[in-house]
Amino acid sequence: MPFLSHPVLQVALDVTDLDLALKLAKECWNGGARWIEAGTPLIKSVGMKAVRELRRILPEATIVADMKCMDAGFLETEMASLSGANVVTVLGVASDATIKEVIKAAKKYGVKVMVDLINTSNPVRRGLDVEVMGADIVCLHTGIDVQSYLKTTAYENLFEYIRKACEVLHVPVAVAGGITVEKVLPLIDSGVKVIIVGSAITKSKNPKEAVKRFIEKFPPLSSGFP
Repeated sequence: MPFLSHPVLQVALDVTDLDLALKLAKECWNGGARWIEAGTPLIKSVGMKAVRELRRILPEATIVADMKCMDAGFLETEMASLSGANVVTVLGVASDATIKEVIKAAKKYGVKVMVDLINTSNPVRRGLDVEVMGADIVCLHTGIDVQSYLKTTAYENLFEYIRKACEVLHVPVAVAGGITVEKVLPLIDSGVKVIIVGSAITKSKNPKEAVKRFIEKFPPLSSGFP
């Protein structure tokens, strides 16, 4: 089966408290989410312990370490991989050298690389660049601050780019930034393979039930990696 032949839901734990993150992770797993992200704020708060603890409590999950690597690509990828991550992120605005170092380390340790195209001037062009380098996933991402200041989300702000990226890229496309339940089907229909959701789940009154509402929109047989 090809890597990510079916769309998956990735839940981003963009919190700073590890106990809260672990509680949310368990609830999301019980709701059906199989991709769990150690968000950047969580990693900056408690380091690789976040990845290790998520791996400990969810041994079968696909753990994404949202490192947003900008330099020291091999070292940061090695750290996340040895801590139990399955997927490591690097910024698309990083140098080609850094992205290549991330990919080099990922191949050594058997993990996947997601290139986050946040704030790139031409996401599709950069997506094509990193695909050639060996990236496994590219992520079209509208950041929290941009959502707040411009009152927009990845769906509105990047939808034409999303369609184009899914048409021209041969690697899976992920989307992040203000995704709600209503936006899942149009994204899947456009070819998106990883739908990344944060606050719509983690800040809900019942994260487990929120995950279920998202999962209901996905086609049957969606599964994680590996």
